[in-house]
Amino acid sequence: MLKQYRTLLLLLIISIITSFTIFFSSGSFASPTCVYHPEAYEGVNLSNLGNELEKTGLLGEIHGVVPEDNIVVLSVRDPNNFFDFQHFSVIPGNKKTQDILSKVGRHDKVCLQGKLVKNPSPQPHIVVKSAVIMESWDGLVGYENYEYQADIPTELQYKNNAIFKVHAINNEGKILVVEYKDKVLPIFVENPELTKDLYRGDFIDISYKIQSWPRKPTHLNLNLNAENPIKMVDKLVAKHGKEETLTGTLVKFPQNPQIKFDVYAIEVMTQGLSRYYTLVNFEDAKKFENIREKLAEIWDNQSDTIESGRNFLINPNIIIEAQGKINMISPQQANPQILLENADKIQVANY
Repeated sequence: MLKQYRTLLLLLIISIITSFTIFFSSGSFASPTCVYHPEAYEGVNLSNLGNELEKTGLLGEIHGVVPEDNIVVLSVRDPNNFFDFQHFSVIPGNKKTQDILSKVGRHDKVCLQGKLVKNPSPQPHIVVKSAVIMESWDGLVGYENYEYQADIPTELQYKNNAIFKVHAINNEGKILVVEYKDKVLPIFVENPELTKDLYRGDFIDISYKIQSWPRKPTHLNLNLNAENPIKMVDKLVAKHGKEETLTGTLVKFPQNPQIKFDVYAIEVMTQGLSRYYTLVNFEDAKKFENIREKLAEIWDNQSDTIESGRNFLINPNIIIEAQGKINMISPQQANPQILLENADKIQVANY
């Protein structure tokens, strides 16, 4: 009997020691996850970011997401320079991660763990084994989810060329992403000489071929056998500095982690395609505040007709006329701007 008790006591001691070993090795001594190390993000160096991704997790903001097309793009920024950033195409590495990523929205803050993967595209791709939504953006909460109009790839399958809007251009033209109607499509660029002078918002006629892989999201190749694979239809930067009066539907970009307040814009149609001109004044903070207050009052007076856009709100019943100088200073500028002298340069159009 005494021998049996000694055996049980020994087993109990071993069990306690094992429990403590597991606890300290998996908890106290494990590398903490989802910890932000600012120095690792300085200069958005791919090697440093890759280390964060594999070890404690890469922290960033969702730039864009279309779950049904397997599109999730993560944006990571230099903590000292807002305009120095890197986009990552995100590939879920397992079912659990796929389920989590299917719930993320634009501007959500996330922590991803995984690995950079080799890819012929100059835009880095990452396979994610675990994902945590750190903070959700609620700017569009309360409105019906936006329903995409374009049917991709069906609408492009039986064409050789189409007119697109430049959605993103980077890395001296090696990275090109375009919009067809309201869908975003990456283009594999073999000859950046054809794309290096493009600006975001340019309308271009592209001769293309649809890549056989991956099927989602749809990728395009420039048809280099065409005489002019890219033809300029409407060059946005050519309007820079020109005084114009533009008319369009009022749009609101709700406050988000990238902007301190609501930003208003107008949707201007050109050859059946949309551009969104933000309404700003950078020279006088008080005048800019007055502009925003006037637009907010106009917006709020017809709040019952607000609808969801792709990543904004739009009110099709409010048509605005804005007079000012067009401002487009960078190929990567998110939207063209109308530099308004004061709030009087905004009027509700009479129809």
